[in-house]
Amino acid sequence: MSEVSRPARRWPRLLILIASSLALHVALVDWGRRHIIVPGQTQAPTMTVELRPVPPPAQPVALPAAKPTRPSSARPANAVRRPAPRRVPEPSIDPPDEPIRETVERIPMPAPQDPPAASLPTSASGAGQAGRGEGEGSASADHGNNGNNGSGEAPDAAPGKVYQTSAPPSVLLEYDVTGTKDQQPAYGRGSIAWHNEGDHYKVEGKAKALFFTLLNFTSVGALDAWGVSPELYTEQKGFKSATNTHFNRERNVVSFSASTTSYPRRGGEQDRASLIWQLAAIGRGDAGQMQAGAVIDLFVAGVRDGEIWRVQVLGQERLTLPVGALQTWHLVRMPKPGSYDDRVDIWLAPQHEWYPVRVRYTDLRPNGDYTQLDLSGLKPAGQ
Repeated sequence: MSEVSRPARRWPRLLILIASSLALHVALVDWGRRHIIVPGQTQAPTMTVELRPVPPPAQPVALPAAKPTRPSSARPANAVRRPAPRRVPEPSIDPPDEPIRETVERIPMPAPQDPPAASLPTSASGAGQAGRGEGEGSASADHGNNGNNGSGEAPDAAPGKVYQTSAPPSVLLEYDVTGTKDQQPAYGRGSIAWHNEGDHYKVEGKAKALFFTLLNFTSVGALDAWGVSPELYTEQKGFKSATNTHFNRERNVVSFSASTTSYPRRGGEQDRASLIWQLAAIGRGDAGQMQAGAVIDLFVAGVRDGEIWRVQVLGQERLTLPVGALQTWHLVRMPKPGSYDDRVDIWLAPQHEWYPVRVRYTDLRPNGDYTQLDLSGLKPAGQ
């Protein structure tokens, strides 16, 4: 019994010894892993962090002090004066065009002079009105001396010339239009309708190139002892607005819707459309008045002002036109030097009632354009 129980008592001790041995081996292995470096294996670096308190500053930090406020007008004595910024002037704006108006204030002036009795028509048959007298010639010369003062005062008188006039019969003139627009060739059609109604007239003209209108004008007035006497002239060029020129018989004033300029009306004044028909009436009234080298002075009102037009008779020329070959008188109006007005050439055909068979307007400025109308058809007015 005692022999069997003695080995059983040894087992707990043996188990305790084995557990202690195992714990010792585990501790040795862990220590060797952390302290023994195996060849070919690098040891991880060891970082040591030490936190130290920041020492206080040797001197206290000086904060910026606020600047004392002072009135804006105050300036330190030693302050440097800086030049004021330069102001750039605003671009100038061109003044607007003169206002459009249709009437003018009444201007005191003497009543228009009538032509001498000897020059008055002897019959009332419309086309054969007698010409303008010496009084009208003086009025025309007066305007020439006046130029363009717009003051409404009568200029100095000057002797004039007597013209016999006979207004041509009604007609519709058709033209081929050639010329340039912005230095590019332009072609089109034009027409002038002249209506002789005995004591009144109406002339309508237009010139078109392709799809745009170069010129459109109308002149209406009387056929009297002065010849062709306009009362209202309307002109429209290109895409510009139409303008009116008034020859007011009641106020005896020539005025413009496109400016405030005005002139005294004394009889014999022309507009740019009636001028051609007045020249035709002069040639038809007495062909002897058309001589090479002769000059015809007429006051012509445009769209903004007026002046004397000296029309020179250059002589006879033979033209070949769409309607055939014609013998014509060539007349020309040259603008004054420095003027931006057009040169106007007119060819009148005596064999066709002195109708204008060719008219040319030339812009004399550099790179200026021109427009020429050549007669291509002649019909009675109203057709």
